Amino acid sequence: MNKGIIILSLVLTTLAPGILASLHFSPFITVFSLVLGLVIAFLTYSLINVNWDYEGLYNYVKTLKKNVLSILFLISWIISYYLYVIYTSIYVSYYVLNLDGLSATLVTLLVSLVAIGLSLSKYSYYAFPAIAFSQMALVLPIGWKFSVSTVPVQLSSLFLNILSSSLVVVCITLSTFVRFERKFSFYVLLGYGISSIFLLYGSFLVQNSVAVYGTALGNIGLIFAEFFMLNNLLSHGFNVSRRTIYILGLVAVIASLIGNVNYTLFYNSLIYPSVTLLYVSLFVAFLSIFSLYRRSILHIVLGVIALTLFAYGDYSVISSARGIFFLESVTSLILIILLSILLSRERRLARILKG
Repeated sequence: MNKGIIILSLVLTTLAPGILASLHFSPFITVFSLVLGLVIAFLTYSLINVNWDYEGLYNYVKTLKKNVLSILFLISWIISYYLYVIYTSIYVSYYVLNLDGLSATLVTLLVSLVAIGLSLSKYSYYAFPAIAFSQMALVLPIGWKFSVSTVPVQLSSLFLNILSSSLVVVCITLSTFVRFERKFSFYVLLGYGISSIFLLYGSFLVQNSVAVYGTALGNIGLIFAEFFMLNNLLSHGFNVSRRTIYILGLVAVIASLIGNVNYTLFYNSLIYPSVTLLYVSLFVAFLSIFSLYRRSILHIVLGVIALTLFAYGDYSVISSARGIFFLESVTSLILIILLSILLSRERRLARILKG
């Protein structure tokens, strides 16, 4: 299969156009969100043009030459996406497809097995085109109804909605965790441009009953892409054995099954620390922009914008959490920082990170 098609479909899978088309933001919010989202896409493209290899964002964090930041990135990124792999299968069954009972449990199991199994197979790269183009076909606006979402009245609410909406494309950063020639890096921007079309027309239209399967496939594609990239980082970056990766996959499947006992509590208990740590890892990773592109005013300005978005993302998650979920978010943030500081003092670990 053509390498360009594989790379483009990989980028599209991380952006999940099947999900973007269903969000139905107001057109005003969508336009400004796409501009801010382009900042993340462009900086991802810029990082790839430095080095495009299996260690992904970790490659760029290492240029900061601070062990504490390397450890902070690794722990927060790995935990965040591993939790995402677990709870998203629950989300597909109960929140996207609106299933319950035995059917929801079986779909949860099927989603986990297929997504994780595909990510570990020798045909995983060929799965990206199937997932990307299938979800796009399912959310083509055929038979959709015209409906424009309203814009918030208060300027402060409008601004915050724009910031929040622009963060829906952060998973494009997953596309850094593969090894390709840098001459193909433009597919990152092309993939973002194509996905933007889905988010844009979703602002004016309400999807039909078929499109929900495109949304489901978009989420399944993200599970697949996330475990695929986790595998790349661990196996190629740290020589984690194939057996260990399989065990991690099995544990994720079992955990998602356990989540069916109380899916609401399970989903909320995982998503808050997961997203909190995701923004921490991205904040650390994009600090590398200032070392890799220190002489580019454009990259410095865009880097500041990206860090502001990630900082706001964490603020938004923590401030919206209530009760035990608030404690989870704050505790996960504090523990990860403290653990990173303690581990950075270990000389043996420092040698491994430098290697």
